[in-house]
Amino acid sequence: MPDTIAELARRMAALERRITTLERARRAPYPPWRDVPLTGDTAIPDAAQPPQIRATPWNTLEFSGRIGLLGGRAVDEAVIALLPEGFWPTVPRTVPVASDAARRELLLDIGPKGQVSLRVQDGGTVQTTWISLDSAWCRADGTDDGS
Repeated sequence: MPDTIAELARRMAALERRITTLERARRAPYPPWRDVPLTGDTAIPDAAQPPQIRATPWNTLEFSGRIGLLGGRAVDEAVIALLPEGFWPTVPRTVPVASDAARRELLLDIGPKGQVSLRVQDGGTVQTTWISLDSAWCRADGTDDGS
């Protein structure tokens, strides 16, 4: 019986911490967007949708905008951007992104030093002219369970 009470107390404490975090985040102003510096054979295809990032009060990084690929091809492991300092995740992250690639999925690998690399499903290259970052996000800390 004491183990059950102790376990309930631990769960209640964890729940209270999560509620406190959510209440604090709800009161905080939403952070502004910051531009993502591009590298390699990339460009901004639409000035109205530049690639941007923001860190939310919930320990997530949100992305927005589009990245153009000048050569018309996505190359596996090509470095396409460097995130500004302060927007680096604590562990490597992989983020799915939308594109006009017809046959294969594209992903972004984000390293703990802010390096953003393009990853093509099954490696190699695929014909594509743009990558959309809209609705892409990842955790900024080392957890995946939301705690």
